[in-house]
Amino acid sequence: MKRTQTALCCLCCCILAGGNICAPLSAGTSVCAEDEAGVTFSETVLQAGKPIHAVLNGISAADVSYAWTVGGIAVNTDGNSYTPTEQDYEKMITVTVTADGEAYSASVYFSQLPVVYLTTEAEVTSKTEYIGGSLRIQGNAAFQNAAQLYNGSIQIRGRGNYTWTADKKPYKIKLDTKTDLLGLGANKHWVLLAGAFDPTHLRNEIMPELSEELGFEYTANSEAVAVILNGEYNGLYHLGENVRVDENRVNIYDWEETAEDIAKAVYKAQKASGMTKTERDALEILLTEDLSWVTSGTFLWNNTEYKVSDYVTLPDRIDGGYLLELDTYDEYHVKQVSDFDTDGKQPIQFKSPEYAVTNPEMYNYAKDYIQHFEDAVSSDDFYSGGVHYSELFDMDSLVQYWLMLELSANCDGMRYSNFMYKDFGQKFRMGPAWDYDWTWNASFVIPTNEWWSDQTYYNQTAHWYKYLVQDPYFITQAYELYQAHKDAITAVCAEGGRMDTLAAELMLPAKADLAKWHEKQNYESEYAKTKTYVTERFQWLEKQFADVQTLAESLGFESSDKLSVTAPAAADYGAVLTASVTDRNAASVVFHVNGILAGEAPVTNGTAALTVPDTLLRQSERALNTVQIRMKDDDGNYLAAEPAPEPQNPWGHGGWWGEVTAPEVGSLVYTAFDTFTAAELGLHVRGDVNADGTFDRADAVMMQQFLCADGSLTDWRAGDFDDNGRINSADLTRMKRVLIG
Repeated sequence: MKRTQTALCCLCCCILAGGNICAPLSAGTSVCAEDEAGVTFSETVLQAGKPIHAVLNGISAADVSYAWTVGGIAVNTDGNSYTPTEQDYEKMITVTVTADGEAYSASVYFSQLPVVYLTTEAEVTSKTEYIGGSLRIQGNAAFQNAAQLYNGSIQIRGRGNYTWTADKKPYKIKLDTKTDLLGLGANKHWVLLAGAFDPTHLRNEIMPELSEELGFEYTANSEAVAVILNGEYNGLYHLGENVRVDENRVNIYDWEETAEDIAKAVYKAQKASGMTKTERDALEILLTEDLSWVTSGTFLWNNTEYKVSDYVTLPDRIDGGYLLELDTYDEYHVKQVSDFDTDGKQPIQFKSPEYAVTNPEMYNYAKDYIQHFEDAVSSDDFYSGGVHYSELFDMDSLVQYWLMLELSANCDGMRYSNFMYKDFGQKFRMGPAWDYDWTWNASFVIPTNEWWSDQTYYNQTAHWYKYLVQDPYFITQAYELYQAHKDAITAVCAEGGRMDTLAAELMLPAKADLAKWHEKQNYESEYAKTKTYVTERFQWLEKQFADVQTLAESLGFESSDKLSVTAPAAADYGAVLTASVTDRNAASVVFHVNGILAGEAPVTNGTAALTVPDTLLRQSERALNTVQIRMKDDDGNYLAAEPAPEPQNPWGHGGWWGEVTAPEVGSLVYTAFDTFTAAELGLHVRGDVNADGTFDRADAVMMQQFLCADGSLTDWRAGDFDDNGRINSADLTRMKRVLIG
């Protein structure tokens, strides 16, 4: 009686050491076993036009024959090799070898993409509990470097929020060792994004590219792969980085890694005294889940108090090492150990350190910091306690994140999976951008001619950006960011542009995925629908960004007709700003320049003038200076319109069926603004001692030569940084500091 043995082997493990072969398990799973007879393939990469060879292992036979099938259909070849063609892509290739009457078979998936072979000990059913398994990556023409592939044990669990409820599941994977998978950077922690709601699979390709284009400090990248799960084709996925603190991810101080370092150091010191690795791991868990040692400098272990400084050197501060997530968690989400709601009902979770709540100083530092930012964002002048919001959050990242949300029309924006992070001595930064499943009308459709930030959803009717888009300084920065990248943005949906190129590259793998999960959907029509949406939206956005005033009006900013900024006049290394006022109750005018409070001037005969130093002004050629003015009465209060009645739910953080009323967002204070370039302000450029119109390294060289009595200055006043009427080394030091930021 003939016996057939079937094995599904990834090519990266087909050249075997020590006699390992792929042997069958139940339910179509396979692992590599020692010294068992079978058949494997000798190639590590499959490409059209290049033969693959079947190799018998541990079998000696006089009569051997080979039969090949592609996609279950027999092909006309009977040797030990088969040369796949382009028509064979996205199909399973199987060889059956009959040796002296015994049949052995092996299969491999032939894809245009790298192939991930997953074997799990059981069905993955939990998003919190890992189970064991193995993972092997088969390279393709683009990924042939063995160091960027993997063949070994893993831990695997489910992941995602609403996506976990889909038939096609996403997964979280933890490798045994840090590996640079597909050139994405060495790490143990990876995700397989299912793209269950994106039939084109373009969103997880293009959104990270837009993120990098806009200048995000960190972008979570991924590569499209085909996944074979326990012997069965499971679809097109994106193997990629997840959002976590790591030198190759969000590169900030890692308190949890410090806990690991302490445990390792204690183990090293006490190994000779009998401390086991199990005890080391238990100590690491203790230190990770009780962070009191961060500020106390001590911890208790086995009834003995230890000093942290005996093992590692801790930072002498707690103002960094925070990765937070704004997420309106509900039944789909795993609620984090440490979280809080701001006064404005913005739900914040600690992603790292996860157990921040065990250290009140750390927990309250981050909580109070975020609250301070929210207070500033939602105030009349964007200040709180004398601090402008841009002094708390990095301005570039705030603008980049908002523009990314608008470009992607992400209905999950400021609802789910919105990250922010902070390192020592730095401001908080928004990002990285994440969660693209419901962008570009994949779920809740944001009309192509409406702002994302105007949308109102059941669980988030007000958020920080609803206030920020009412700030002229923010609006100006957004305008400049868009203009700097508009060519790359519009190229995304241009004919023959990035969307078309990627659609052609992913068409066959995406069609195979649709055949598996959404057989009623047609790739061409789904792509056409997506491209139409993106094209219409990008064309609409282009019109809104025509100029700063158009953008401001489109976003709902209303300038008051009671005051205006008149043409400024030049001052020595500064500018005289003048406000015209028609409101008789105005006693003074407050000037904000580029968001920062520049000063207050009395109103005389309907005007107020303030001299602003160049230190508050942006001096590069195309940079716009935003001047915003507000009026105050005799009592020092901002003049404002009558407020609208308070809504029942002012921040709109509710449930699916709760009645939610969107709040009035934006200041009722009478205000106006205008923008001016340095040339329009008539600025002399501070630092421009060679008078060529720009301040750069050449000026520092001239200044240094002058101080060494080896030259002269074309404009010495430009180098007088401390305005004391003379040039010395202190001015050169300040010049260099400005140049290096």
